[in-house]
Amino acid sequence: MTTQLAIPITLAAAIFGSMALASTLAQGEESGSGLNQPVLPTCTGLLALAPLAGNPAVYSATATPQITPAPNSRMYCMVNVTWRDPKEVGTPKGYADTGPPTVDAFQTIRLAIALPLNSNTGDSAWGGRVIMTAGGGSQGSVPDLSDMVNMTPAEVGGGSDSGHGDANSGSGDSWGVIQGQRLNYGKIKDWAGGRSNGITVKLAKELARVYYGQRPSHTYWNACSGGGHMGWAQVEFYPAEYDGALIGAPAHNWQEFRLADSWDALARQKVAQKTTPITQAQLDAVNAAANASCAATDGVTVNDAPIMNDPRACKWSATNYICGNKGAPAAPLCLNSTQAAGIDQGWDGPRNRYGKRIWGPYDRGINHGSGTATASSTVQVMTYNHFDNSFAGNNLYLDQESLNSAAAAGTNVSQAITYENEAVLGSVRTADYIDDNEPAMLQTAQKRGMKIMVYHGLQDPLIQFRNDIDFYIRVASHFAQRTGDDEQEDAGDFGQGASPYFRQGATPDFGSLLPWYRLFLVPNAGHCPSVPNALPALINWVENGVAPDSLVEPAISQAAVAGPPGSPPLPGGGGFGGPTTTIPLLCPFPQKAKYIGGSTTDASSYTCGGNLQTKAVICDGLRTVYKHENSDKLQTYGLYNPAICSGNSPLPGGEPPGR
Repeated sequence: MTTQLAIPITLAAAIFGSMALASTLAQGEESGSGLNQPVLPTCTGLLALAPLAGNPAVYSATATPQITPAPNSRMYCMVNVTWRDPKEVGTPKGYADTGPPTVDAFQTIRLAIALPLNSNTGDSAWGGRVIMTAGGGSQGSVPDLSDMVNMTPAEVGGGSDSGHGDANSGSGDSWGVIQGQRLNYGKIKDWAGGRSNGITVKLAKELARVYYGQRPSHTYWNACSGGGHMGWAQVEFYPAEYDGALIGAPAHNWQEFRLADSWDALARQKVAQKTTPITQAQLDAVNAAANASCAATDGVTVNDAPIMNDPRACKWSATNYICGNKGAPAAPLCLNSTQAAGIDQGWDGPRNRYGKRIWGPYDRGINHGSGTATASSTVQVMTYNHFDNSFAGNNLYLDQESLNSAAAAGTNVSQAITYENEAVLGSVRTADYIDDNEPAMLQTAQKRGMKIMVYHGLQDPLIQFRNDIDFYIRVASHFAQRTGDDEQEDAGDFGQGASPYFRQGATPDFGSLLPWYRLFLVPNAGHCPSVPNALPALINWVENGVAPDSLVEPAISQAAVAGPPGSPPLPGGGGFGGPTTTIPLLCPFPQKAKYIGGSTTDASSYTCGGNLQTKAVICDGLRTVYKHENSDKLQTYGLYNPAICSGNSPLPGGEPPGR
C-alpha cells in the first residue's frame, strides 16, 4: 500500500497556515483586547476590536445575537466573515490568472463562528471548548453551528465554506479547474489543503479570547464524509490547533475513491455489451443473499437484520444465482453466466489488466442500482484529471475489451480511456494536491498528543470503508517502532527525514496506534451513521486520559448519552445518518465484536477480540503502487507483501496477532 512520497509545495505550505491571520492575530495581542479588558465586549462590539477590526484580510464581517430553535433556545453571537487575504491573489499564489473581479482569481472564504453569549449562565454558558465542523462533499456553504451551541455546556462552533462558496460551486466543482490549463491550486489549497478551516479555527480561538476574556481549554474537529476529508486536512496541516479529531466516513483519497464510484457501473456496462443487462430486481436478490450468507458465517442477526462483521471476508459468488444452479431463484431473478461474472467483478473492485487491485470496492450488500453510466462524482474527478470541465463521463471504460466493443458498435472513442489509465492520470496529475493520505504527515499530531477517532459504516454506499482500513494499515506500518532484525523488512520510503523512532515500511503495528488513533467500523451501517457516544468518548480520552476500548451503539434508538465524568449529558449524533440496526458494541480495529451469548441487542452480550486481518483479507487487499496503477507492481512492506501471499506460504508466526 505504497503511499504518495512527495507532498507538492503548493499543498505542503498549508501547514504553516495563513500568514495574514498570524499577523493580524499579533495585532490583536498588541491592541490590549482580551485578558486585560475591564469589561467584556458585547456581540456587536466585537466588530470594533481585533482580530476583526483593522484586519486587511477581513473583507466583510457581521456579528449578531441569535437564538437556536426551540426547545433549546440558546442565545449566541453569530460572527460571519468573508475572508480575502490581499496577498492570496492570481497566478503567483496558484489562483486563476483572470484577475479581479473574477472570484476564481483570489481567495474568498466565507466562515462563521458561533459564540454562546458571554452573559449566558448555567448550561447555556460557554464550557471552554471550540468545536470545528464541516458538511459533506467539498462543502461550498457554511455549516450549521447550532449543535455546538446546544451542547451541555454550550460550546463555540466554527466552520467555513472551504473557500469556494459562490455561484461557481456545487455540481461538477468547476471552481477547481482553470479550463485547459491546470488545477486552480489556490482554491484547492483553501479546500483540500485545509487553509479555509485553518484560518477559521485560529480566528475562533482569538474571538473567544476577546469575547470571554480567556482562551479555549480544548479544540476539537467533528465532521463526517467530505467533512471527514477536511478533518484529515486539519490533522495533517494544522495539528497545533487541535486536541482531538472525530472523523466519520472521510472522503480522503478523493480522486481515487470517487473514480471507483463508477467501477460497478462500468462492469454492468460491459455485461450489457455482451448480453441482457442486469436488472435492479436481480441486484436486489443477489445482494440480499450475499449479506445473509456471510452474516451466517461470521456475524449475528440483530432485530431480524443479518449483520456481517467484515464484508471483506465475504466471498459469496453471484454464480450461485445462475439459472438452474441449486438454490438459485427462478427467472427473472436468476442470472446467466455473463451477468454473474459482471456482478462478481463489481464486488471485487477495480483491477488492472494484470489482475492487480487498484482500489477497494463497494462490497457485497451495498446496492448502487442497475445503471451503466459513469457516476457524476467520477465525472468531477475526470474533469480535474484532464483539466477540462467539459470532459464527458462516457469516455471512461472498464477495460480495453469494453472500449473495443464500443468502438466496434460505432461509438466515437477518440477521447476514450480505460479505468486503469485514468487512475494513473489522476495519481500523477491531481491526487497529490487533493488526497490527504500521507502517513508521515501525522507525525506532528502524534508527537503533540492529539487523539484521533475514525468511524465508518460497513455498508456505506457513498465512500468505501476499505479506504480507512488501507490508511490505518499504512499509518500502522509507518509508526511501527524499529526493533532489531525487523529493520531489514523495510520496503519503501515513507517520509524521508522522519525520526528514527519510526520503522518505515515495516509490518503494520496496530498497537503503536492505539494510544492516539483508533478506527471503529460500524457493521451494517450506511453513510455517516450516528454514533452517539463517539464525541463524548473522544472528549473523555483527551481531557481525562480514558481511551475508548469500545463504543456502545444502540441498535435502534439514538438517545442522548453521558458525557465525560462530572459533566452533563451530551446530545447524540454528529453524523447525518439515521438510526442503524447494527451490532451494539463497536471495537477498535483490528478487533471485532464477538458474540458471547444473550440478547443480540445488548452490548454486554459481546466482547472485543479476535483479529479481522486474516491472511486471506491481507493478501486480497494488496494494491498497486501509487502512480503505477496500470503496472504489474504491488505495494510491499513487512509481512504485507506479495511474496508472503504467493501460493500457500504461511505468514511467519501464523496469523497476525490480535490486540
